[in-house]
Amino acid sequence: MGQLQTKHLAVAVLLAGLLSACLTSESGVSTKITNLTPTRIPRNTTGIYRVEMIWESNQQALRHETIQPEVRVTGHTNAYPMKRTQLLSNRWETLVGPLRPDETNIFYLIKVNWKYNAIPVPRSSSQSAGPFRLRILD
Repeated sequence: MGQLQTKHLAVAVLLAGLLSACLTSESGVSTKITNLTPTRIPRNTTGIYRVEMIWESNQQALRHETIQPEVRVTGHTNAYPMKRTQLLSNRWETLVGPLRPDETNIFYLIKVNWKYNAIPVPRSSSQSAGPFRLRILD
């Protein structure tokens, strides 16, 4: 193999490695959960309360159709899936409850699960924020 062919092969291997690193790297990726729920809410007759958040990501490979946020409340056995609001694509909400009449504080966390494009197959990721406290005022 000639010297010129060896240099071309070395450049091709270097470029392939850089391309692979760029496609699978998450460096510089930022995600942020912003809880929009007030910390105190007057008690209502239904015992059901809204939890809202904004989730932001600059991840270019994010598969938007796979975003699945949820709220997990301490002492509750099920998670509450969040739904995207109609007006803003990065704002999500769910209803939590019904709460018992004697519950005056609930502690919850917000978790967002999603997938992003990677080689050879998409990968999963998640982010959590909390715990947050919601006081129910009588």
